[in-house]
Amino acid sequence: MTTSRIAPWASPRAQARLAEVEAAVSADLSPTGVADTVRKALDAHAAQVDDDGIVLYAGTNVLSPAAAAATLPTLSNRPSMGWPGEKYQVGLDHLDTLEVLAPLLVADLMEGAHAEVRLQSATLANLAVYTAFARPGDTIAVLPEAAGGHASHHAQGVPAVRGLTVVDLPYDPARLDLDYAALPGFLREHRPKIVVIGASMMLFPHDVPAVRQAADEIGAILLYDASHMAGLVAGRVFQRPLHEGAHVLTFSTYKSFGGPSGGCVVTRDPALAQRVSTVAYPGMLANYDAGRLGSLAVTAAELAAHGPAYAQACVRNARTLAKALADEGFTVVGRDGEHTRSHHLAVDAHDLGGGDTAGLLLGEAGIYLSGIGLPWQHPDEGLRGLRIGTQEITRRGFTPADQPAIATLVRRALLDREAPEQVRADAIALRREINARQANPHQVNPR
Repeated sequence: MTTSRIAPWASPRAQARLAEVEAAVSADLSPTGVADTVRKALDAHAAQVDDDGIVLYAGTNVLSPAAAAATLPTLSNRPSMGWPGEKYQVGLDHLDTLEVLAPLLVADLMEGAHAEVRLQSATLANLAVYTAFARPGDTIAVLPEAAGGHASHHAQGVPAVRGLTVVDLPYDPARLDLDYAALPGFLREHRPKIVVIGASMMLFPHDVPAVRQAADEIGAILLYDASHMAGLVAGRVFQRPLHEGAHVLTFSTYKSFGGPSGGCVVTRDPALAQRVSTVAYPGMLANYDAGRLGSLAVTAAELAAHGPAYAQACVRNARTLAKALADEGFTVVGRDGEHTRSHHLAVDAHDLGGGDTAGLLLGEAGIYLSGIGLPWQHPDEGLRGLRIGTQEITRRGFTPADQPAIATLVRRALLDREAPEQVRADAIALRREINARQANPHQVNPR
């Protein structure tokens, strides 16, 4: 097997693909050749995923037309260091408008008072919080990975950058939530400086007041990572973390939020906000991509106006799709006869070869999603589940009436084992039908 120059340490599967692509792109490395290669890749991706794909991946979305238009590529190349009124650079008076407007809108939308919006991802937003409130050697408590605790919360992620010890919060797999009875004693034993809740897959809300009460007993900061839930939080659907007691809210600004890529930290406490802001700049940032801020501001304004309708539509689509998949014979995860209260749903794919295998097969059929760990799986089992999110298809114009057709396509690909290209043709036809009936297939306010 040829070794990849990009990552010779990668897995054999990754090595094979990297080497294949490296050989393909190396034929013409002139500026014209590279530009042509890039354009072909972009066009092919847009045709496959943006135009014809049914995207059920839980960590993606599309900008509204107004948010997409609120960008200026040259702004991303302009340095902007310091607060408006005391910048190192001159000539940025108009950028001050964006640097004031975006955090005001985001803070109000998420029921906070202060928002740090300059960070480039939620992972970096979490690192800013870890750095502000924990020292090397301290402990943080997070959700187990198999329960949706994000990999970046764990020892292999940003806690290692800060030199933190990570412990898994007690979790009840049957309830798909924290073990609240065991939580106070657990926190007293481990004394974490920060308690992190919010997950990569959330079917049901946390009892935030109960976690806050237990965190207060030991003087811990309660961080709610709403990376996946931010669009629902903005719509006052599913969970209101700051209102319910979280000290700090972090989130990705794309995913269900539907804005440009980036991360935010929001809080109601000015003292906490100052500590996070000081870490962000000058601690973690010098210059940053200010070109995101216009799009972020427009997205926040749209969610303030239309967020409840959008969030409710996402949840309706998820619940309808979950029932349709169950009716088709899939094992849909849930509790007490309820599959989800969010825009997420999950399928136990153990009998389908696991989440990764099932996800790859669906990708060949034009349906895009990902595997996920499930709380009851064995440690060496891999990703047992399929994770589905409805935020992008909601913005693309899919309604509850369209969910049985999606479930049928999934059944044909995974249970009936039809040829992927046959299923893909019908998946493309469904997507084009939705496109045709929507004058604006990815607006925030669903029709």
